[in-house]
Parts: sequence; structure tokens; C-alpha cells
Amino acid sequence: MKSRIPACAAALLAAGAVSLAAAQTAQPSPPASSPSLDFVQEPIATATQAQGKDAQLGAAIVQALDADPSLKDSKITVQPENGKVTLTGATLTRAQKQRAGEIAIAQAGQGKVINAILDDQT
Repeated sequence: MKSRIPACAAALLAAGAVSLAAAQTAQPSPPASSPSLDFVQEPIATATQAQGKDAQLGAAIVQALDADPSLKDSKITVQPENGKVTLTGATLTRAQKQRAGEIAIAQAGQGKVINAILDDQT
């Protein structure tokens, strides 16, 4: 009678080789370079509809607000009417709110700006 030990050992070795080969199957490789996400730069300020000099004033204030990097992540609406300007929207800090008011005053004049912007600290 022949011993079954060599046959069992061969079967165990074959089973181990199959499981090892299955474990080493190729994993999907990550892309060579991850695509970068480019977000659209949103304007800081927008102006409401206005006519004539009010429209020009609103556009000048919006341009000045958009050009100020300290107002990043603010959302401000400029509402010019009869030579006066109302600022609404939101800023992250009181300093941003104050800066937006200063910019609007520089364009419209002292006493012609109502700063109704909400800041995240109120």
C-alpha cells in the first residue's frame, strides 16, 4: 500500500501556490498624475441694476471691491440709488466689513454709504 503523504503534500503545495498567485493579481494603479481642480474665481461684489451715474458709481465700487485681496471669500452686493450706496451681503470678519465700507466711501463720498453687510462675528 502506498503512502498518501506525498500526494497530500503536493496538493497542499498546489493550493498554496494558487492562493499566492491570486493574492498577487495586478491592482489598478493610480493615474500618473492626478488632475488638478481649477475652481472658477467668483467676484467678491456685484451691483444691482441702476441707470446713469448710479450705474457708473456701482461699477466703480464693484471693481474696487473685487480688486482688494483682503476681501477674499466675501459676497457683497452694491446697491446705488440717487448717489447713495447701500452695501449688503456677508464677510468673514468685521475687518472685511469695515474695509468694504472704506472702499465704498472712497468712491461715493463720506455720508453716502450705508454699510449693512453682515460679518461672521455678529
